[in-house]
Amino acid sequence: MDTVIGCVTDLLPDKPALGNPNEIMKSVLNRFRNINIEDHKRALCDAVQIARYHADVLRPHLNAISMKLVDFLNNQRVQNVRLACQSAGELFRTMRCTDRPMFDNIVVALMYRTADKNQQLRIDANWALDKMVMSVPSLMAIKAMANCRHKNPAVKIAQLRLMHCVTAIVDPIKLLTAPGLREARRLVLNNCVAAVEDANADIRFMSKKLLQLLKITNQESFSSALVQDISWNELKIAEKNLNVEDLTAVLKKTSSKPTLKPIT
Repeated sequence: MDTVIGCVTDLLPDKPALGNPNEIMKSVLNRFRNINIEDHKRALCDAVQIARYHADVLRPHLNAISMKLVDFLNNQRVQNVRLACQSAGELFRTMRCTDRPMFDNIVVALMYRTADKNQQLRIDANWALDKMVMSVPSLMAIKAMANCRHKNPAVKIAQLRLMHCVTAIVDPIKLLTAPGLREARRLVLNNCVAAVEDANADIRFMSKKLLQLLKITNQESFSSALVQDISWNELKIAEKNLNVEDLTAVLKKTSSKPTLKPIT
């Protein structure tokens, strides 16, 4: 598991504000139309620099920048992918844009790269995702991460680590009780319970770590959330692995009521 403190090599050092951001933005879009990959890289660097000081100039063109980010994240050259990871992290921080589907595409591409064989690239991808969970609304972050269904254990570990970060940021008791966070709560619980009996020890550890955080925050609210937001089969798994003392009572109480409608 990679410990994320910062990027190994900063490919996007901060520079003074650009003198004429509107003209440079036009140049960025023109260079994206070229076939020269080096032009694309320089244009992406300029776009990040514009976002740092003139976010309003970049905002109307964010979709074009996002499309280029996805292209670079799927590139075969490590240096290009690393530039895309660091650019994505900076744009999460400065633009805080969650326009779908491009936001989801970038997050999923970054999640895949957390399992890359290149360690520096893995660190960059995790760093960008850290910036994402710290910068965008928690529900949007969780929904985007939940869309990732990669089979590699490293991706699942990163997903659970990041969900733990989001939970800490939003406040565990709010995640358990706030009506507006019910979808986020359901996604977190579903992902954790699905992983609690995984063959990979690190995945089991990360899953139980997050579930235990929610449990010790408020066991009654945690038990109620389990009953309301996950399936009966998942409830049996949770009861088996988490030693939730009052879950049986909650289950009996709930079973005497009409069946809850599925959450949509």
